[in-house]
Amino acid sequence: MHSGFRYNQGGAAAHRAPEDYPRWLAVWLRALALLLRGRRPASRLVWAEDAAAETLLRGFPALLAAPAPLFGALPDLVPGLCRLAAAGRDEETLLASVRQLERRSGERFDWDAFFAACEKGNRRARRLDALSERLLSRRPASVELHSAHAALSSLAKNRKGSGS
Repeated sequence: MHSGFRYNQGGAAAHRAPEDYPRWLAVWLRALALLLRGRRPASRLVWAEDAAAETLLRGFPALLAAPAPLFGALPDLVPGLCRLAAAGRDEETLLASVRQLERRSGERFDWDAFFAACEKGNRRARRLDALSERLLSRRPASVELHSAHAALSSLAKNRKGSGS
């Protein structure tokens, strides 16, 4: 019975982190939606080298962005795959990349969709900032442990500062 289950016998590291599965699944669902619309996903596929490129590709709703960290073997499977890297590039280079993608795909860049994706990312960032500030405000004060005197002194300071 044990020989029937051969999953991860070599003890290899996980292919992707568990928190990446929703993004991975979303890409596959978008590919399925393209198939259902009668379009070939492989012809609409763009390799997003970084998170900035993935955000930029939100301006092309008809194109399918494949994030590099999630689909490591994809460039080997799809010959002639279009690649986009946006992190650390200047505005002129990014605009030239957008225009090149427009020519190559025949699709127009949708600035409204791009701004909507950016706003969604900004809302998420604000929620995470608020959460991190709230967690930091609840962080217990640390106690100096160099000596007994330092520990008692820092404990007394922490007690005064907390208002208790």
